[in-house]
Amino acid sequence: MLKKGFRVLAEKLGFLINPILLNIKGENNQLLVFFFHGIYKSLEQKNLSHIDPQSNMTTDQLDDFLDYFLNYDYKFVKPEELLEGLQLDQRYIMITFDDGYFNNLLAIEVLRKYKIPAAFFLTAKNIAENRPFWWDIIYKYRYKQGYSLEKIRKEQGYLKRFKYNYIDDYIIQNFGIKSFEPWSDIDRPLNEMEVKSLARDPFAAIGNHTSNHSILTNCSKREIKEEFIESNKFLISVTGTSPISIAFPNGYFNHLVLEVAEEVGFRLAFSVVPKKNHLPLENGKLICISRFMANTNIIKNYGSFYRLGYTPGSLFSDIRKLGNPFL
Repeated sequence: MLKKGFRVLAEKLGFLINPILLNIKGENNQLLVFFFHGIYKSLEQKNLSHIDPQSNMTTDQLDDFLDYFLNYDYKFVKPEELLEGLQLDQRYIMITFDDGYFNNLLAIEVLRKYKIPAAFFLTAKNIAENRPFWWDIIYKYRYKQGYSLEKIRKEQGYLKRFKYNYIDDYIIQNFGIKSFEPWSDIDRPLNEMEVKSLARDPFAAIGNHTSNHSILTNCSKREIKEEFIESNKFLISVTGTSPISIAFPNGYFNHLVLEVAEEVGFRLAFSVVPKKNHLPLENGKLICISRFMANTNIIKNYGSFYRLGYTPGSLFSDIRKLGNPFL
């Protein structure tokens, strides 16, 4: 409740203060990166509850999101452009999609409309086996059983402590083997032909999101390396190209994860640390990139927070880290 109250207060103050701060500080020499999961055609599709809604947008909301940043002169870039070096005294933005949902193809038409590129980080095993993502299985079955969202989130959070084989067994025990079959195009992953087509699209870049969507901080060095390499093998076999970038599942990483990512040969590592990236980016074999999670708030009201490099939630967390006794 305290965090929610703080967020509401920060939003109200931000709407007044952010434009003034942006005018003083400026926005050049920064890169904003956003990650999305699923995309809906409409709110009616969302209401079917075939996937965990998280902060998933409709195509109309995505259109508004992209249009907003274009109106503020942000240049949309692909991962490889980061390695080439971004020109200073400009402002940049990157769009990324995690997991590999078939519904992400709905975004392609919106991207083409504005001639905007995006990166798609794919989970190999789900695509190879046409298997829904485990958190969506939990969500849709528990929702159907009448569980509250709070109770569903607790169950999902509990399972994140374990490796993928434990989660698979848990799902079979609780929902049966048929729960690994998609309900519709909403919850299914891309198939191999769709990945191949996506990789050929001039507005798409393909990245690694591990083989099993494993929480890498739960894994040994050998297991982390296997997750990266097996996914790379699959993506190379389908697209003919080796990914230069990795997005860590759930954004979880540590020094060991970064060490293995560099050993495997990735050049860019995407986390979910919610902050802007200052330019020029740090040089190194592996460049770590921070990302904001896109959400369904009206972007015209909320965009100024991102442009300043924070969200009300991240501000709350930062203040707590400073040891404020009132938060």
